[in-house]
Amino acid sequence: MGKLDYQYVVIGSGAAGNAAALMAAGLGVRTAIIEADRWGGTTLNFRDIPYAAALGFAQQYAEAVAASRFGMSSSTLRFNYPTLLNWQAAAVRRAGGGNRKVFENAGVDCYHGFAQFVGSHAVVVDGQQISGEKFLIATGTNIAVNGIVGIDTVSCWSPDTALRMAKLPQTLLVIGGGSTGCELAEYFAALGVSVALIEAQDRILPHEDPEASEVIDKHLRERFGVKVLTKSRVIALSQDMSGQQAFFVRDNQEKSIQVEAIVLATTPEPTTDIGLENAGVKYSYRGIQVDQNLRTTNRHIWAAGDVIGGESSTEKAIYEGKLATLNALRNSGNIVNYTGFARMTDTMPKVAKVGLNEIECLQIKQKQKSVIVPIDAVSASNTHDFRAGFVKLTANLKGQLLGATVVTPEADLVIQEVALAIRNGLKVEELAGTPHVASSWSEAVRMAARELA
Repeated sequence: MGKLDYQYVVIGSGAAGNAAALMAAGLGVRTAIIEADRWGGTTLNFRDIPYAAALGFAQQYAEAVAASRFGMSSSTLRFNYPTLLNWQAAAVRRAGGGNRKVFENAGVDCYHGFAQFVGSHAVVVDGQQISGEKFLIATGTNIAVNGIVGIDTVSCWSPDTALRMAKLPQTLLVIGGGSTGCELAEYFAALGVSVALIEAQDRILPHEDPEASEVIDKHLRERFGVKVLTKSRVIALSQDMSGQQAFFVRDNQEKSIQVEAIVLATTPEPTTDIGLENAGVKYSYRGIQVDQNLRTTNRHIWAAGDVIGGESSTEKAIYEGKLATLNALRNSGNIVNYTGFARMTDTMPKVAKVGLNEIECLQIKQKQKSVIVPIDAVSASNTHDFRAGFVKLTANLKGQLLGATVVTPEADLVIQEVALAIRNGLKVEELAGTPHVASSWSEAVRMAARELA
């Protein structure tokens, strides 16, 4: 083998690729990174940052509108939509979205374009061949639209583009009732759009506890007037001068709904169309096949982030990118350990989950015991006039914490102590004995642990 251009080539500049390339450069390794779209990937440019900015505004606006119950005069409250769009763009810009300088300043060579493997040690980007000793694939996911007739004839929005609508539609359909679908439904409804949400499963948030699905379903319907249609499978889309139409099957009957705009929030699929066959890397519709060290079936190629499938989160992708890089460049032999990683749906209330729930314990035949404490049992519920939610803890029969689902306004913060407890193998009695601020939402964690102990 002749001299190669780089010691390490990273494909994708999202959460996993970003962490990997910067770590490699910090280790003194000659590194290149390839990005097909905007520098920083989906996390910075389209999802985590703009979603946090947009959803944060929409939730504050909705709370302010409803604040008359506290004595605030808010009946004439208005918002400026173009300013909201500018705020999202500013948040992305401040976080470094679209900026390659963070890589260049670290000594990483940047290439912009689609990468295609043409051999075991080489890719082609925009007609230029780049060779590397080792590779990391971090190409993420793309939207999946299989099985919907007419999808190519309708101008649909994706979760990556929906927040950038130049003008708010009067009516909107969100296809997909998972985490992203629920967030988008709440966002647009909070801004005054008439929203319908379609989910093929028998409940929205089908991967969460049924109790969480029930809370968010009721929240979307009753507070924001979202029309939630579960057990409904979209089969076709069409578009004409009067708007867009979705045809779906529900209760064995074909029905339709006409709206001004449609957002496809269906389950994404790993982006694997990069010539993996030419590099001897095995993959399926679930993602690239990796071992416990994140190494692919090609001994000098690793993969990390959403492209390997499994649960999606920025924190998980960053962790995998760093772990794979250490294994690739230092032969560290690190084994992935996902204990304590949490996920969140950023609605109001938020839904956060860590570890195993009852359904997952049943699937692996893990004996468990669970308890639910409704948040109206804590004083924060009264002082905030917010009663929709709960804390649910799950432990094994010896009292060791296995998992938790938290549905509260600050679930992303409340879940952290449970994640720490699970990662360190603590028992519910230790969590129950930990002092909590009495007026906080996390008091429900202590109460749940006390009941479970």
